[in-house]
Amino acid sequence: MSKETADPNEIRDSDIVFNCPYCEKSLAIDCRGAGLTITCPDCSNKIQVPIPEGMDLSDIDSTEQEKEIRMIHMREILRASQSRILELEAEVKDLMARREGLEKLRSENALRMDVISKEVDAIHRSLARLNDVLASAAEAARKG
Repeated sequence: MSKETADPNEIRDSDIVFNCPYCEKSLAIDCRGAGLTITCPDCSNKIQVPIPEGMDLSDIDSTEQEKEIRMIHMREILRASQSRILELEAEVKDLMARREGLEKLRSENALRMDVISKEVDAIHRSLARLNDVLASAAEAARKG
């Protein structure tokens, strides 16, 4: 199976398998991670990847060619990340402008609702007075 089609969650014979000392989450990392400090994906504590017994860090040192390939790959990732940052910054700017516009509409609508509420109250008072007048007129017509 090639690296492109390999399951990233599959534990390989060359992986270091260990538990987080804080939350006991079972972790696996490529042997090249031996001795590195990483962040536990579950509890977010910093932990050091153990160096397996009998393993010397020089056993996993990369060749210059491997380092160069990794460096090129990291630069590609960096370029893509920088591009994504620019996209997200533009999206945030658009969302902030949209939020500002929506906030302005909300304020305008709140003022309109206040005016409408006062007009509805005035209509209710007028209807109540009209009802009283009609009731008085009906009473006068019955007596009259």
